[in-house]
Amino acid sequence: MEEYIVPWWKDPLSLVGLLQGISIWVLMVYFLNLEVAWISLPCGGLIGFFLWLTALGYQKEQVAKMTLFGILFNVLLSFFSAYLAFS
Repeated sequence: MEEYIVPWWKDPLSLVGLLQGISIWVLMVYFLNLEVAWISLPCGGLIGFFLWLTALGYQKEQVAKMTLFGILFNVLLSFFSAYLAFS
């Protein structure tokens, strides 16, 4: 049986994995401020880690890959906020 591959931009789970860390950072910037949003790193990292483990458990490689990209984007945005806060 042939499996149907959905592109990542049409897969809701892949979008959740990609946007979870970014959305946490954006919400912290909106409700707190840019300098405090570096704290989204442990939040987004932990949520992303468990989302990644769940995707691996269900053998959704595309979702797992997009979740890792989401964690990476969260790390970059958090480091930007930390640079502004501590420099």
